[in-house]
Amino acid sequence: MRRIIEGVRADLDDYPRLRELLEAQFQATLKQRAQDIREIAESISQLTSTLESRRRERHALARLLVAGESSVVSMEAVSAQLPRSVREKFDAAWTRLEILVRDCKELNQRNCRLVMGQYEVMQRVLHADRNTYEPA
Repeated sequence: MRRIIEGVRADLDDYPRLRELLEAQFQATLKQRAQDIREIAESISQLTSTLESRRRERHALARLLVAGESSVVSMEAVSAQLPRSVREKFDAAWTRLEILVRDCKELNQRNCRLVMGQYEVMQRVLHADRNTYEPA
């Protein structure tokens, strides 16, 4: 249980950093700063790798605590195993973490839409009909 709680706390510290990186990525993409985009992407990749490792560990530990070998695990079931005083703090932390995760997913989708939009524009410019700009 202690490792699950510590992992949630660590994620609560790291997700705001991920949010900052996603915002920076958006701004760099808007301004088409390729070097910044590469550096930010590397930082995002490293951070998301860390977050994913913690998520996997949390899932494995939760499965051991509440579900045996079943793959269906909920944090509500984990929370139910905690003493009431700890449970309330854990539930509040878990709720905050879920909000941060959703927020970061939305920002990532926004960034993807921007990149895809820029790609589509470039494709139209590069592969436009040759007769488009010829005088009539």
